[in-house]
Amino acid sequence: MNILIAQSGGPTSVINMSLYGAVRKAFAEKQIKHIYGSVNGIEGVLNDRLILLEKKLVEIEKASNQPGSILGGSRYSLQEGDLEKIINKMETFNIKVFYYIGGNGSARTVKALHHCAKHQGKELRFIHIPKTIDNDLYGTDHTPGYPSAANFLSHAVQWIGTDMESMKTYGQIEIIEAMGGNTGWLASASAIAKSSEEQYPQLVYLPEEKKSLSQILKEVESSYQKYGKLMMIIPDHFFIQGILSEASANTTRAGYNGGVAYQLAAQIINNLGYKTKITIPGTLYRSAYSFTSKQDLKEARILGETAVEQAMKGISGVMMCIKRLSNKPYDVEIITKDLENIAGKEKAFPKEFWDKEKHMPTNKYKTYLLPLLEYSFLKPLTLLEK
Repeated sequence: MNILIAQSGGPTSVINMSLYGAVRKAFAEKQIKHIYGSVNGIEGVLNDRLILLEKKLVEIEKASNQPGSILGGSRYSLQEGDLEKIINKMETFNIKVFYYIGGNGSARTVKALHHCAKHQGKELRFIHIPKTIDNDLYGTDHTPGYPSAANFLSHAVQWIGTDMESMKTYGQIEIIEAMGGNTGWLASASAIAKSSEEQYPQLVYLPEEKKSLSQILKEVESSYQKYGKLMMIIPDHFFIQGILSEASANTTRAGYNGGVAYQLAAQIINNLGYKTKITIPGTLYRSAYSFTSKQDLKEARILGETAVEQAMKGISGVMMCIKRLSNKPYDVEIITKDLENIAGKEKAFPKEFWDKEKHMPTNKYKTYLLPLLEYSFLKPLTLLEK
């Protein structure tokens, strides 16, 4: 038999490790003759852009330690007749299994393909391998890509904080715009090092919150007067009543308000008169490879490998999931979950993980997140007297 694998959506710093895990495992399977890769997600299947991957194992292994999707990502939405076209193409190439590495959109695609093939009586298998820095896939403890993005953001906050402290004589507000989709998993990670309210970032807003401009300005004024310096985390899916970024009107992504930091900064300057700076890391959340978590890489690879094992057992219509067994010592197992009731369903950020009044994580959240990171709390050195 032959198999097919593709990558979809925005990349992560570990997405290629899942590809490598799957290809390496498939290469060792005697049942599998050819391993096809689809260029730019399902678009490659639809547009006859398939490449043989068994001849590129060395290159894939090297690329497993770099960000970006080496097969190319895609945000293509299924059109009428696409499911049948994909299944026909699979039969043409004697492809019996399709592995799709991606987020919620990819999960929905895998579910739809599984149902279509089953309805037609085809003996084809479809497996979803999760990835997203948003950590919002329902059914898995966490998603590959999220630990590394959280690691990057939490460290970036600490280093930007040292810069702000060094300029203590200058009044300053810093807004950092965070990715993370419609849930607060990533934005909240910015504060994982906080043990008290005055530590950076003092104000952390989550996408689930709805605030008016007047509420935010009041909180900014209060915090600035209290601390003299202020760092704020604003998600790119955060809705502030009365403020919409230009990007929000030009996207199909639900809730997206990228660039809202610029709008808010202008309001702070105009209404409060405080100097305000903006940092938007953008794609660094998913490409800052120097902050990639070793645990993230390991789990991404194992998910790819286990996906091949499950398909060889005849499993289809499932997502590969991480089930946490313990925190100390940290231990997990890889399981499968039927996509029927979880595909496309967003996993909410638990209320018990966040102290809304203090803008900081609870101990429960730290217990959850810290085992996924190679983390050290920064203790800045200074010769300046308090």
